[in-house]
Amino acid sequence: MKKTIIFAAIAAAIPALAQADVNLYGSLRAGVSVTKNSTNNYNSTFGVDDFGSRIGFKGSEDLGNGLKTIWQVETGFAMDGVAGSGSASGTFANRQSYVGIDGAYGKLRVGHLDDVLADTEATDNLYGPRRDGMGTNFPLYEATDLFSYGDSRFKNSVRYDSPTWNGFNLTLQYGAGESQAAGQMKQGDGYGLRLAYQNSGFFGAIANASKLNTKGGSNSTTNRLEGGYSANNLYLAASYQWLTTYGDASTLGLTPAPVAGGNKVENTTWSLNAAYTIGNFKPSIVYSKRGDAKIDGTRYSLGASQWAAAVDYTLSKNTLVQVGYGERKDNKDAQTVNKLAQEKSTLAWAMMKHNF
Repeated sequence: MKKTIIFAAIAAAIPALAQADVNLYGSLRAGVSVTKNSTNNYNSTFGVDDFGSRIGFKGSEDLGNGLKTIWQVETGFAMDGVAGSGSASGTFANRQSYVGIDGAYGKLRVGHLDDVLADTEATDNLYGPRRDGMGTNFPLYEATDLFSYGDSRFKNSVRYDSPTWNGFNLTLQYGAGESQAAGQMKQGDGYGLRLAYQNSGFFGAIANASKLNTKGGSNSTTNRLEGGYSANNLYLAASYQWLTTYGDASTLGLTPAPVAGGNKVENTTWSLNAAYTIGNFKPSIVYSKRGDAKIDGTRYSLGASQWAAAVDYTLSKNTLVQVGYGERKDNKDAQTVNKLAQEKSTLAWAMMKHNF
């Protein structure tokens, strides 16, 4: 009797599942690496690592008249069994997750959404092990400045993406801080704006992500401009970022010490990336340089340089392996702030990625 009820329930559910348009997808990324940085006292340390694995569910429902409901729930996790923070925690929906509508006038979503800087990473095309806290093979514009942010997701977010008009598309985004202490300005609100263009292999974008009232009524702002070419097996890209952020730099050990309270940080970073596909192989290289930042108008040696080179080998439509090496060098004051005993950190890695 129980078996009959179960089979009847499954049979009844099959048509509903077919109409629901639910898709399971993911990316499994694991490999090995040798790191040499402050975490292991600058001893070359071998490890088995996760390289950003994730799994998700997404779907849509036709509402008629060219309009449809869209949704996604995505979770990052660590395949090496060592849970970390953020998207390595395994916490459900720790990556981009949303519900929204999509139609002829664009796409509107609500949830935990990629920010506009995360969509403006044309020079970031390599993989890295989660245990490499230095981010040795990633461009230095990715939240390495003092009090910087972005290249991740906005929580409590509403985001609009326009349709493409003559190669152009526009993104508007808001993230609610949901915090306001008594007698204080509202804290934590974020805004994003991005304009992109793509045509005949050429592409470009400019993006701004701002955090409101980070010092009184002053807002932190991060701007990024990028452009490049992707066609005929060739990939070339360049990025330039300029930012102004606010935070307390008086306790970071800098000389001369900034005045206690909210300090203004100004800096720039640029990056270059090139790759070329030859059959199943794709060699690529990235170089980036972060400038020596100004804090309240005084220049400090907070700069750094980074480079990494790798080769991809495509095994199938959904599977590839990547082998690479990278280095990062931090200037004197950057070493002080980040508590680095040496100037140079290195990373060598080999990983496999399978998408489904």
